[in-house]
Amino acid sequence: MKRLLSLLTLLLLTALAYFGWPVYQFYAFNLEKVPVLASAAPLPQGPLPHQSHHGPALGAFNTRAADILKTTRATSNAPGISAAIAHRGELVWQGTLGYADIKTKTALTPKHQFRIGSTSKAVTATLMAKLMQEQNFNLDTPLQDSLTPLPNPAWRDITPRQLASHSAGLPHYKGNQDRIGLYRSLSLNTQFDRVQDAVAQFDEGPLRAKPGDAFYYSSYGTVLLSAVLAQHAQRPYLDLLKQHVLTPLGMRHSGTESQGNKLATFYFSRRGQDARYIPWRPVNLSHRLAGGGLISTPSDLVRLGSGYLDPHYLHPAVRKQIWTPQRLNHGEVNPQNYALGWRRHEYQHNGQPAFTYYHHGGVSRGSQSMLIVVPHHQLSVAVNINSKTKPFWIFGEAALKLAHAYVQLTEQAQREPLDTKVSAASSTASLLAK
Repeated sequence: MKRLLSLLTLLLLTALAYFGWPVYQFYAFNLEKVPVLASAAPLPQGPLPHQSHHGPALGAFNTRAADILKTTRATSNAPGISAAIAHRGELVWQGTLGYADIKTKTALTPKHQFRIGSTSKAVTATLMAKLMQEQNFNLDTPLQDSLTPLPNPAWRDITPRQLASHSAGLPHYKGNQDRIGLYRSLSLNTQFDRVQDAVAQFDEGPLRAKPGDAFYYSSYGTVLLSAVLAQHAQRPYLDLLKQHVLTPLGMRHSGTESQGNKLATFYFSRRGQDARYIPWRPVNLSHRLAGGGLISTPSDLVRLGSGYLDPHYLHPAVRKQIWTPQRLNHGEVNPQNYALGWRRHEYQHNGQPAFTYYHHGGVSRGSQSMLIVVPHHQLSVAVNINSKTKPFWIFGEAALKLAHAYVQLTEQAQREPLDTKVSAASSTASLLAK
């Protein structure tokens, strides 16, 4: 009997360790409620490695951009920062500062890939826009008519518009009432090969509100939207993404983490401010691909933004639908000015309106992302870091600072003599053609 009790105790302790360790890591890395049981390392001594790629005409801008990266990396306390700018559909500037990997002293380059978190929602919204344009996808068809079998009868009146604008009433991760699904969203060690299987992790329980009544940010809503898109087109979500978004826009370094061939190492630091770093625990984000699980580079992200400014890729009427902030049932625009997979805001410099921009940030495990598009100036800017910082805007504002600096440069160039501008434009075109 004693041997049996000992064996049962051992099995129980083993099970607790197996299932409890991922939860412990969640509380350590994400909530910082318990210690991270790993040793931390500082950045290598000496100047941080840096790179920049630009045309001769952007020499003055590059100096300003380098200062922005330096300040943002320091205030964000990130091992590395990477950024890119596209203007009028052309990649005109790339810059990096710091490390992709501290242990190996690998310098960050423009080709290093990052987890982009909720910036994935803008990528999924782009797929939705293309299906609206090419396959008559309807934003207002209720799920009872567009998703069969319907996983939850409470979802019958939800529309794709509400899923894309966070007004469907679905919960976010911690509000999940499916206990197994909630555990898997904490442990992050389960592979989901199909979107439908990911949806099954949160298809229980009531809605937080009647569809359209309130704004509740929900990555699960975007995951459910990806299932609706896949059923409409009768193809897997990732296949559709590659066909309609990644390939036509030249986003060769974007996709799932399992496809990444030049991933940066993602880091944890205590409260985002400790100057010592621990590699983030291994995670599997396949349950949230469409809403927060994709990888990309700043250069690829600005290609996505540029696609919205290209009428040959996306019709202006479709772009207008995607970028229009959505109204709730009471008639008022939602509190985040959220459109369909994008937010719309005004940038002010020194208290004066500077430009309207559309954007989506992202926070993932050991990584942050920011993408903005400034239509009036035909500009797209993206910034990524391989750690997390609080508040997000310490990092996110870098994209706006880069955009404003670039706008100032172009406005100054417009006032220069014509022969000077022609010479600078020729030099830039020659460099980017290489």
